[in-house]
Amino acid sequence: MKQKIDRHTWDRKEHFEFYTRFKEPYHGVNVSLDISTLKERCNSENTSVFMHYLHRAIVAVNKVEAFRYRILNDDVYLFDTSHVTMTIAREHGPFGFSFVAFNEDFNVFEADAKKEFERVRQSKGLDLSVSRDNVVHFSALPWIDFTGITHARDLESHDCSPKITFGKINQNKGRWRMPLSVHVHHGLVYGKDVADFIQIFQDELNRLD
Repeated sequence: MKQKIDRHTWDRKEHFEFYTRFKEPYHGVNVSLDISTLKERCNSENTSVFMHYLHRAIVAVNKVEAFRYRILNDDVYLFDTSHVTMTIAREHGPFGFSFVAFNEDFNVFEADAKKEFERVRQSKGLDLSVSRDNVVHFSALPWIDFTGITHARDLESHDCSPKITFGKINQNKGRWRMPLSVHVHHGLVYGKDVADFIQIFQDELNRLD
């Protein structure tokens, strides 16, 4: 479900109109998150840390309203829910795109994600059929402990979905840390919104349940 924003009364109206004139309206940050609690739990239970942090990331996304704004035909809409588009590596060939619907229940989300990721691994090409408006573009670079990242972007398009990238998990002074990159459309999402997402995501990573 989505609702159209009345731009005449929207408190972000001027900012939206200002930044949407830019050819490159995206801004981004790179941070390092403490993933020790989650990683140690996953190690003890022999479960996938990737699946857990991906789920907790989309949980955090859906708790920040600005991350659910989208531009459709020059109008702004607020979606009730954002879902996952994830790049999936293939053993013999380039990556493909996937789509996983959000579910608050981790077990349901994980089961759906495993089926979808396996489908992508067995397919070829990018599979552009998975494109949606109410998604976040996720990717993982588990080989790179990055401190900065850029994205390929069509500057003539109305692309406005947040782009979130996870990096290589490393141990430092007894703690496990993971680089995180967040890129968002400045006409929709401000620095405080990004900070809120990062804090909520860190809180989610710290959860023991």
